[in-house]
Amino acid sequence: MAVDPTITAAVLAELGNNPVMLVDVVVDELEYRATQPQTAHLAQSALDTVPTNWIRVDTGRYVDLGQVQDAQADVADGRPLNDDMQHWAESTIIAMGRSAAQTTSTSVKMLLSEDYDARRVASLVPQMSATSIHGLLHSRVHANHLTATQAATMADLLKGADRGPEVTAEDFADPTGRRLGRVGHPRPPRP
Repeated sequence: MAVDPTITAAVLAELGNNPVMLVDVVVDELEYRATQPQTAHLAQSALDTVPTNWIRVDTGRYVDLGQVQDAQADVADGRPLNDDMQHWAESTIIAMGRSAAQTTSTSVKMLLSEDYDARRVASLVPQMSATSIHGLLHSRVHANHLTATQAATMADLLKGADRGPEVTAEDFADPTGRRLGRVGHPRPPRP
């Protein structure tokens, strides 16, 4: 999202006035990545552009280590982790969604992530859906909030920052979303 102001604007427009929770583990990861030369610029940009009305959440109040590790194992799907923190932020959010589902919460939760496997697992949680930036752009194209060409321009910016594959205007114009491939799926259910 922080790759370019046009992408930030598209995401914020899609979120509208819905409450957005920014979990502590995401902030922690961004703060760490802001100290690493290869990710410093993008991470600092993300930190600098967090809207002030986003709700900061202490995840320790909602989930425990075991719940996060269970979600992390589901995201890894039998593959060895590169390190103990791989998929950690997504897994924490998934664990929070699972915990909310057990309380029969009816609020809809959305995971915005470029991690396909995290989106796959999150989409199985009741009242939770998941999408990538590309999937979000695709939805905006088919809601007539963006043109396919505008979405493709943003996808080019993401590709240039190594945050996504090449996706063309024709891919965004396809109403099924299949041409986006794994980058765009699973998508949130349509109303």
